[in-house]
Amino acid sequence: MTSLKIKLDDITDALTTRFDMVEGGFYLDTETGDILLSTEGIDEDELPKDLENNPRYRLIDPLASHEEFQIMEDFVGNLGDTKEADKLRDALNRSKPFRQFKDTLHERTGLSDAWYAFEQKELARLAEEWCEANGIKAELI
Repeated sequence: MTSLKIKLDDITDALTTRFDMVEGGFYLDTETGDILLSTEGIDEDELPKDLENNPRYRLIDPLASHEEFQIMEDFVGNLGDTKEADKLRDALNRSKPFRQFKDTLHERTGLSDAWYAFEQKELARLAEEWCEANGIKAELI
């Protein structure tokens, strides 16, 4: 198992960024721990020529929307039987639940700080799981 220091913010960005309109993705350099972004508009001279074909670079697939939705549901579940939990649960059951959740969180609950701390903890856990699944012992910094 390869041991690497990886910036937590970089890998969580990679796990939560989707490229729906353009081609692209994030890659982990398994020798340095750096996260590389390959997308339209990035100077290709700054990226390794064999980025997509060299096993040194691992594509980091973003989380599926159901995984991000699960994080929100888990947060609401941790709130217990409260008015805030009811409001957020209702937001998750409406159309565009991600937008509804964020709007409700900021406008009606006062739980923004608690949410962001919870989300960061969960993303760090998922980053560690991704690393383990890819044979990497990560020290997230």
